[in-house]
Amino acid sequence: MTDLEDDHLYEKQAELCKVFSNANRLMILEILKDGEEYTVSQIEEIVEIPQPTISQHLKVMRDQGVVERRKEGVRSFYSITDERIRKGMDTMHSVLLDQMEEPPSIST
Repeated sequence: MTDLEDDHLYEKQAELCKVFSNANRLMILEILKDGEEYTVSQIEEIVEIPQPTISQHLKVMRDQGVVERRKEGVRSFYSITDERIRKGMDTMHSVLLDQMEEPPSIST
């Protein structure tokens, strides 16, 4: 890979990582992580975030290819696009839990 290709890859990676830098989006993804499809209304009932906010977050995640939408009549169903996203979320969650259990280190 050339430097230009590396730069482009890192820029794309940074954009994807932004999806996971918002607590509301993480809550939505946690719901979708079970592999089922959910409507915005169903998500709203679970996370208690206003529908317009959920829709905005879903759009951000759709634009980055993290979730997909399936339309059925007037209803839209959302799901995670790739099993690796679920696995990555589980890994991040596990690392965070481990870090929270470790006693703080004392700096000298």
